[in-house]
Amino acid sequence: MFLALNKTTLNCAIKEWVNQDLPILKYIVKSTTAALLALSICMYFNLEMPQTSVFTVFIVMQPFSGLVYSKSFYRLVGTIIGTIMAFILVGAFIQDRVSFTLFFALWIGLCAAVGFMSRNFMSYGFVLSGYTIALVTMPIMQRLQDVFTFGIDRLAEVIIGLLCSSFISEILFPQKLSQTLQKTEKRKFDLLIKSLSNNENIFNFEKESINYAKDILGTDSLRINSNFETGMKKSNRLYYKRLNSEFMHISTTFFSLKNIINNNINNAIFVNSIKSIYFVLEDCLKKFSDEQQTVQTINNLVVELKSLKKTTLLKIKEEKQKISHDNFELLHDFNSICYLITRIESELIEYCNTYLNFISNDNKIKKLEDFSQNLKFSTYSDNILISLMITRGAIALILMMVFWMISGWKYAPFAVIPAVANTLLLSTAPNPVGATKNFLIGTTIALFITPIYNFYIIPMFVNDLITFCIFLTPVLAFISLLMILPGKNLIGFGFLLIFINTCAIYTHYNMTFVNFADMCIATILGLIISGFSFILIDFASNVWIESRVKRTLNSQINKSIKEKLALQRVKLESGSFDLLQRYSAIGRLDTKSNNTIFRWVLSTLELGKAIINIRRKSSLFSKRRPPQIHKILTLIKKYFDFKNKKSKKEQLEKIKHHIEEFEHIHLNSANDQILLKDIYMNFSIIYSIIKNREFLPIKGEIKCT
Repeated sequence: MFLALNKTTLNCAIKEWVNQDLPILKYIVKSTTAALLALSICMYFNLEMPQTSVFTVFIVMQPFSGLVYSKSFYRLVGTIIGTIMAFILVGAFIQDRVSFTLFFALWIGLCAAVGFMSRNFMSYGFVLSGYTIALVTMPIMQRLQDVFTFGIDRLAEVIIGLLCSSFISEILFPQKLSQTLQKTEKRKFDLLIKSLSNNENIFNFEKESINYAKDILGTDSLRINSNFETGMKKSNRLYYKRLNSEFMHISTTFFSLKNIINNNINNAIFVNSIKSIYFVLEDCLKKFSDEQQTVQTINNLVVELKSLKKTTLLKIKEEKQKISHDNFELLHDFNSICYLITRIESELIEYCNTYLNFISNDNKIKKLEDFSQNLKFSTYSDNILISLMITRGAIALILMMVFWMISGWKYAPFAVIPAVANTLLLSTAPNPVGATKNFLIGTTIALFITPIYNFYIIPMFVNDLITFCIFLTPVLAFISLLMILPGKNLIGFGFLLIFINTCAIYTHYNMTFVNFADMCIATILGLIISGFSFILIDFASNVWIESRVKRTLNSQINKSIKEKLALQRVKLESGSFDLLQRYSAIGRLDTKSNNTIFRWVLSTLELGKAIINIRRKSSLFSKRRPPQIHKILTLIKKYFDFKNKKSKKEQLEKIKHHIEEFEHIHLNSANDQILLKDIYMNFSIIYSIIKNREFLPIKGEIKCT
């Protein structure tokens, strides 16, 4: 018994080590090997600053090959563009530091703006093209006539670092994003089935719900970066895109259902009636929630889901007889909830079918391509946030350049590089001030270790390239460890910044204590100025963010009413989830505000989808559409108009009155009558959502504490 217990414990320990610690060890070996290879190549070709290549390796190295290739590509593009701009600015303003500074600031602002509007590593590429000018020009400010040679050498060192990272990532413990995507889709599928098979996730509003936004945007990011990997089938990439879209649809319906049920959470009879309807779906999913998801079990699930739709409709008909038809509020909520339950069943069938075809390798390329043409993820941008980032980056640069011009300090230009780079790179970090503090912690550690290398290890023990690599291995491995550990990567980056900038990593040893001290002071000064820029040029408080989100979501509702029907459901959903991620990344939202905004987004999504459905249906009438449709949509638009000062209660009563009138419209054509019924159902959903103003982004409805 004791031996069996020990064996079980040992197996668990080994499994935990393989899953958690071994990937870290692999990353350390890969990044250290790539850094030493890049260093050796640069020294072999006698390049002036081989540390640039080492720095590049650590910047682009990722656990997965696809991420390395993607980041390397955008790093290369950003470096080339930045280097060309450096040549242009130096050529135009070599004798005029003021003009050089102003145009450099404009370029940084442009790169910050475009970088904010981009996603994934494309954003990094634009940011990099901004501060590459500093990397190319600042170290040689006293001899700008050599900028072309210096810039080409830096570009060569960057390319060597990128090639070494990609090469080592491919041949040494390669990890493919395709494998991670498969696991992610399986986890999402299991998550969805288990969530829907437990009615507590819907009927208990206080229970924390799963953050589907993270799964949706995270999966899409992995899919985009996997395009840089070879060997993945085109059909699989299309399946990932479609699965993510269908998962997004279900998650929105799930939260809309939960929100409307919450309107009547104190009405036990009503809730029990809804539960009895939902139990039909719940009982079906419970059979499969704990099973191994194979082709056969998922196929059986699809068959059962299709068969239970009739049972659900019969149950709805039965329970509806218990609802008083004189109670407008309760009846509309009942209709809306039942519609959403049937919709989630239909969406679940679609999702399971797609997942079934995916795991069974059904390569229907043409069908997938046609479907995927409309699955373009939208990004959100905020002009005020963009202006904030432009101002912050430009001012950080101008302050450091003015300090250099006034002081005349020889090493002042070296303070410009960390000031600009840190400001641009951390502009969208969850907590830029905290990130800068972690940077400084890393630099402090490096201030104790780097002098040991500069003034003891390198001059005493390094005789050739081999011994140099041997003695550098421990510190490079330590940097790799910090870069991969959760919450320590910024400390590692700060350590790397000081060590690479101030360590005597040259073909010929050339280091004095004065030079070392000046370089350290310049780097730390740049980081401090960057940190102050985040503190002083930042007005993204809870109140401000909530106000901006309200305006944006109200604008989305207005667009769904006014703009052409090209505003697809995926565009609406992906743009809203991206908005949520953008503002969450600012790092100023507390838990309460984050949850509030999340509910606003989901309510707006449901409203937008209902409005789009109404407009599509209303374009299909055989004759002129009933004028009441336009009238109700106009009232909804006014309800969310920030400039409208009328009482929300009065406006809601008008909407309710017109919906009641719309219910009694009859048309001669049977097809038109079906369209009326569908439109009425979407109006019911809209009314059920907007009457609970707690979850609506309406001006003045929620006070921030």
